[in-house]
Amino acid sequence: MGARPEVRDRRLTEGWSIDTRRRASGFPRPRVLIEWLTVAVIATLAVALLAAGQLTQRADNVIFDTLAKLSVRAPSEEIVIVTIDNRSIAALGRWPWPRSHHDAGLRRLAEARPKAVGYDVLFVDPDRDPAQDIRLADAMKTTPVYLPMTFDVPGQDGAAFDPLPPVEPLRAAAAGIGQVNVEFDPDGVVRRAFLSESDGRRVWPHLTELLYRAERGRPSPAYERADAGASAPVVGALTRERPVLISFAGPPGHFRSISFVDLFRGEVPSEFLRGKLVLVGATADGLGDRHATPLSGGTRVMPGVELQANLLDALLTDSTITPAEAWGRIVFAVVPLWLLLAGFLWLRPRANMALGLGLMIGVVGLSMMLFLLAEVWIGPVTALAGLLLVYPLWSWRRLEASSAYMVEELRQFAEEPDVLSALSRGGAAPPSDVIGRQLDLLSRAIARARDLRRFVTDALQGLPDATLVTGLDERVIIANREAEQLFEGLSGRPAVGAQVADLTATMSVVEPDAEADGDEANQASGAADIEMETPRGETFNVRRTALTDVDGRPAGWIVRFTDITALKAAGRQREHILQLLTHDMRSPQVSILAVLENAGKAEVKPPVAARIAGYARRTLALADSFVHLARAETRQYVLEEVDLGDLLIEAVDDLWPQSQARKITVSTDVGDSEHLVMADRSLLTRVLINLIGNAVKYGREAGRVDCRVFARDGDGGREIVCEVADDGPGMSEEQLAHLFERFWRSAETRGIDGVGLGLAFVQAVVKRHGGAVSCRSRLGEGATFSVSLPAA
Repeated sequence: MGARPEVRDRRLTEGWSIDTRRRASGFPRPRVLIEWLTVAVIATLAVALLAAGQLTQRADNVIFDTLAKLSVRAPSEEIVIVTIDNRSIAALGRWPWPRSHHDAGLRRLAEARPKAVGYDVLFVDPDRDPAQDIRLADAMKTTPVYLPMTFDVPGQDGAAFDPLPPVEPLRAAAAGIGQVNVEFDPDGVVRRAFLSESDGRRVWPHLTELLYRAERGRPSPAYERADAGASAPVVGALTRERPVLISFAGPPGHFRSISFVDLFRGEVPSEFLRGKLVLVGATADGLGDRHATPLSGGTRVMPGVELQANLLDALLTDSTITPAEAWGRIVFAVVPLWLLLAGFLWLRPRANMALGLGLMIGVVGLSMMLFLLAEVWIGPVTALAGLLLVYPLWSWRRLEASSAYMVEELRQFAEEPDVLSALSRGGAAPPSDVIGRQLDLLSRAIARARDLRRFVTDALQGLPDATLVTGLDERVIIANREAEQLFEGLSGRPAVGAQVADLTATMSVVEPDAEADGDEANQASGAADIEMETPRGETFNVRRTALTDVDGRPAGWIVRFTDITALKAAGRQREHILQLLTHDMRSPQVSILAVLENAGKAEVKPPVAARIAGYARRTLALADSFVHLARAETRQYVLEEVDLGDLLIEAVDDLWPQSQARKITVSTDVGDSEHLVMADRSLLTRVLINLIGNAVKYGREAGRVDCRVFARDGDGGREIVCEVADDGPGMSEEQLAHLFERFWRSAETRGIDGVGLGLAFVQAVVKRHGGAVSCRSRLGEGATFSVSLPAA
């Protein structure tokens, strides 16, 4: 009726729970699948639009800023800032300064021999005195100086933009010219920079990128990693390329710095600047070059030169943050969404809630790990928004579908024929409103279910075994009197209404033995049996049968507890006997033989030793033969297709030493064709060994034993026959009548080794294979044993 349970589970109900979930969580109904696909498409499109349009960027920025504050680090020792601060303005005069001040500052820097100088001051207009520009250009030639440029958007005469480089001769004297444009996020905070800008023909690297190349002699790894066309915003015809998010080393004032006026006056030791990357820029109040950053905090803004220092530090330490492309943001948001959607199909509501919370935590954690470890930024808010959107959407659709499904099922149930029509109750006409009709259908269905339950309960009371009927939740619905008596004694509570796990809590599952009677047969046939033991020592066979509805779906279980205490006691007694024979009786005999072999003739006289050894070997043979016979009668056979001729040849080979010792010739005739039977190879081989061994033992000295295998047509169909014939003394009719009895031996054979169980073993094995064994013999004419088995 039902699927096979997990019969080897440590607890009975654990196997039931697994089986129940498998049945209840089958592939979704078509209607559920349509609802699921609808919700999945709507949610996926919404999440993809959010991710592609970066509509959650402001919320993501909050998380980014928090992570930026957590990832501050010590500033690079290679960077020094020369600040044009309030003290310098007060000492050297109001801004803008004449070219002579910059000329003097650069010459002081040249004396300290820095690696390179990034002079973050725009010289886009010529000085009133052209000689001043020439002298400043001469000063720039004393050390590598990189100057900034900017763009005028829109440009003059209808141009999209005009590049504004430094004036000549400063442009010619500079070691390089780089753009220093600032990119503001929608909230006015600077978090990113573009390492190059282009108009399609010309490329202007960032000023800090030029300083990196001056230091390392190659483009920065961030410059090479960044896609030149990735997320490139266009300002007029100017394309901003190679975006990176700045990994800020620290808040304003984090880098080593000196005041310009101290440099101007020569008060800075040369060692402080030697071999460094020096950035010169304005930090004074009122000069306007200040920006909000993730580390600014409140109204504390960061001067532009410190912003450049943070970007240069990120390039030098290769710690810039790579922003994810649109496809990466979409994948990052859609994957957890679809994992949750998959859970909606296969998991229960509580598991789905746990899955949703786990996915939210996982999304935030993965975003943080990518930021801190892989230096990649993917904002998690879009993915979180998708998870938060799909859960109520799916819950609403499932609630609506569940309500419609319940009403339809109740209507169909009301229209079905009632098997207990004689017990059906009359009732008033159904109400006219929708809710009233639904409640009326439910009420009638409940009444019918109660009547059916009463009917089934009365029928169960006549069963002799303790029997439970449970629902899919494993809660007992009906229990007969025997079950109530059993479980009230075990758990002290009524069986009805209790969970099976609670009722059997004091019982333990009996682990089947490796050769437990019928265990393999039960498994092969799909039987749903396990054995459980009570604290009082009672053993019950527990059989579970599935209850199904009209569509074949699981509806519950019938569980029967059959008392097999007496049968188990008999089985244990048999096992104890076998253990006694296989160990307790064999071990002393083996020890006796070992003592006799090691003692020597001086301690035990040879005739006495021979007699003791004979008795010991006889006892060993008796124990082995009895064990083989018992297991042949009880163990489960493993059948396979074998060639009886091959088994005969193997048996003859095994007995070659015995036959040679008595100078007996053993012949075999198996023909040219195969003689296939379905048999347990090891047991059938031992049968042949026993028969041939008996022929060798009881046959005439220097005689012969003839063995042959052939096929013939029997009463039940084609059969394979094996005959073993000897030329021994033969047997009388009286001996033949007792031949296969246990422990029986004729007076003529008492002097030959044996215990009288070999032929009983042969008969037991052959019968369990569906065959027959017989013997033909006369006194003085030898004996012929014949084994016939059904052909495969």
